Amino acid sequence: MSRDINALVPAVREKLMRLQAMAEEQDIEFIVVYTLRTEAEQHALFAQGRKTVEEVNRLRKEAGLAPITDGQNRLVTKLLTSVHMFGCAFDVAVLKDGKTDWQDTPAYERLGAIGESLGLRWGGRFSFRDWGHFEYTGGLSLQELQAGKRPTV
Repeated sequence: MSRDINALVPAVREKLMRLQAMAEEQDIEFIVVYTLRTEAEQHALFAQGRKTVEEVNRLRKEAGLAPITDGQNRLVTKLLTSVHMFGCAFDVAVLKDGKTDWQDTPAYERLGAIGESLGLRWGGRFSFRDWGHFEYTGGLSLQELQAGKRPTV
């Protein structure tokens, strides 16, 4: 899985850079933890919590991902096909005292509000909350993304 913001389509990368600038103005610090995912990476993540740890680790190895333990074998995504696969999504982690803080819900809520003001779809609104997830498809459907279309600003 990539952390390279240049792997994002230009419209999404631009929104990420605006999110970073606006978050900084509100003293919210974060790092980008995921951008583009390959199909193999997404399928390996989808298998987590649904298959045995041995099967998950076989898929993770094929995708170039590190193995996980039995205790880590839990659901991490509900989607077999993700907009991450098309460079239209990124995940972030809020930093607190220089360390990732996955529990700082108020900071994620503030960051989510900023993202939404920029036209990003925020994972904090999903039924399966994904606090650090942001995406932008410009109104394109998954089928259109699969056909090669990409959003513009």
